[in-house]
Amino acid sequence: MPSTSSAPPKATRILVADDHPVVREGLVSMLSGDEAFEVVGQASSGDEAVEKARELAPDVVLVDIRMPGINGIEATERIKAERPTTAVIVMTMYDSEMYVVDAIRAGAAGYLVKDSSRELVCYSIKAVINGGTLVRGGLLRQVLPMLYAGSRQEKVEIERGMPGHFTAREMEVLRLVAQGLTNAQIGKQLFLAEA
Repeated sequence: MPSTSSAPPKATRILVADDHPVVREGLVSMLSGDEAFEVVGQASSGDEAVEKARELAPDVVLVDIRMPGINGIEATERIKAERPTTAVIVMTMYDSEMYVVDAIRAGAAGYLVKDSSRELVCYSIKAVINGGTLVRGGLLRQVLPMLYAGSRQEKVEIERGMPGHFTAREMEVLRLVAQGLTNAQIGKQLFLAEA
């Protein structure tokens, strides 16, 4: 008689990249306490993050913005170019609109500030693994005008999708925000997680 028990769910493989050992080790310790996650590596620079992402094939990379060598935004671009299925969450101390825009354009699936709760970090990882995009609501509202502001040509380029800059999913989110939908309404419509 065949066994009816199923294998336990596969843990999400995570690479943590931050140049501050206390932050990096704190994230590793926090994530290691959850059986849904497996920290497969650590990096202390942008270059090392790209190298380890290539070597370890993580499901998710948590990356700081300011690191030695290439910064977290450029590391995100390189990781996504080499491993399009790897989700990247940018974690930083900087609650800045420009960093959010840069992170989204680089291919990040999430943007969190380092004062985020353990619950939010874990929720965010699970959301991006399931295809979601996560940006704190207040930041998204601040960033939207930056994405749509400017000349008529910039607006036309945005509406056409600006090849190489936004994914179809990102354009879908931006269109719904431009229509005035709240994060919760967008989340329901697109199955996205709101932070």
